[in-house]
Amino acid sequence: MVRIAHISDSHLGNSLFQLTERREDARQCLTKAVDMAMRHSPDILVHTGDLFHSPLPQNDDMLFVIELFKELRDKVRVVVLDGNHDIPYGYRYNFSPLRGLETMELIVSTGSGPYSTFTETYDGKKVEMHLVSWTSTHQLEYFLNSVKANEDISLFFAHDISVEKENLPVYFNYYGCGHKHNFWLDEEYDIGRPGSTCFINWDREMGGKKKLIIVDIDNSGDNEYTLETLNDVREFKFITGVDITGMGSEEVNQTLTNSLSNLSPKKEKPIVIMKVNGLIDSETERGIERKEILEFGEKRLNPLFLHIEPNWQCAGPRNVNLSEPLNVEKSIREYMEQTNDKMAKDILEILPKLLGSEVT
Repeated sequence: MVRIAHISDSHLGNSLFQLTERREDARQCLTKAVDMAMRHSPDILVHTGDLFHSPLPQNDDMLFVIELFKELRDKVRVVVLDGNHDIPYGYRYNFSPLRGLETMELIVSTGSGPYSTFTETYDGKKVEMHLVSWTSTHQLEYFLNSVKANEDISLFFAHDISVEKENLPVYFNYYGCGHKHNFWLDEEYDIGRPGSTCFINWDREMGGKKKLIIVDIDNSGDNEYTLETLNDVREFKFITGVDITGMGSEEVNQTLTNSLSNLSPKKEKPIVIMKVNGLIDSETERGIERKEILEFGEKRLNPLFLHIEPNWQCAGPRNVNLSEPLNVEKSIREYMEQTNDKMAKDILEILPKLLGSEVT
C-alpha cells in the first residue's frame, strides 16, 4: 500500500486586501497543512501547484520554503507542481522558483517542461507517478491519451484537470489536481482537489471548504480516503444573505448594523466580510452611512480588516408623480414626501418664506 497526502495552492506572498499580515498567515497555513499531513505518515506529500503567488517570490518566502522542505527531506517524498502563478510569463527571469528547489533535491517536479514521470517502490510495490504542471487543455489531453500506466499503482497529478471526468483514462488509481481553491472529491472516479491551504480569493472561496486529502492505495482498485479540514490561521467571518431590496436608507443602515452586531469572533483581529445584495434606488444609496457603519463594526469587532462588498444594484432615481407640475410649492412638497428626504421637515417649514408671493 502507498499513502498519499495531497495539498495545493498555498500562494505564498499573497496579501489579501494588501494586508501585510496575510503574508505571514499564508506561511503559517502551509506549515499547519504540512504538519497535519505528516501526522498521517504518508509515503508521498503532493502539492499540486501555486506554491508561490508570484514566480519571483520574496526572499523570506523562499527561505521559509527551503527550511520547511529540508525538515521533510528524510521523512517523505515531496512532489510539487508548477501552477499558473509559479510560471514566469513575460518576465526576464525565465525559470520557475521550483527549479531551485529541484536542484537542491528538496522536491520532485516537472523540470523545465510541463510533464515528467518517475517510479519508486513503497511497501514492496512499484508506484508510477505522472506529473503535469500548468499547461493548456490541449496539451493536458495529449499527455492523458499518450502516456500509459505500466505499474499496478499509477497516479496522475496536474495543477488543473480541465477534462470531463468521464473522459479520463481508467488505468490511473488516483487523479489529483488544484487551481480552483475549493475542496472536491469524487470517490467513484477517484479524483481529488483539496482546495487552497489559506484564503486567497475570498469571493470565489466563500462558502467552500478546504481539506487535506489522504489516499491509501493498493492494487485492489479500492482507495481509502481520509479527510481533514484545513482552517485558515486567521479567523474569517463571512456575512451572506443580506438583501436590501426595496429598503429605504434608514432600514438599510439598521440592517447592516444589526448584521455586524450578530457576529461573535473567537479570535483576535478577524477579517470580516459582508456581502450585500439587492436592488435599491439612488436616494437610498446616497443615504447609506458607510463611514458610520464601518466605524461601528471596527469598534465592536476589532477586526484586522472589515470589508462591505456593495453587491447591490441601483435602479436610478425613484419615480416621482407631481399632481400639479406648475405649482412650485405643491410639487416640492410632493417630491419631498415621495422620496422620504431627511430634510423634508426643515425645508417645508421655511418653504413659504422662500417662495414668497408664489405660496398658494
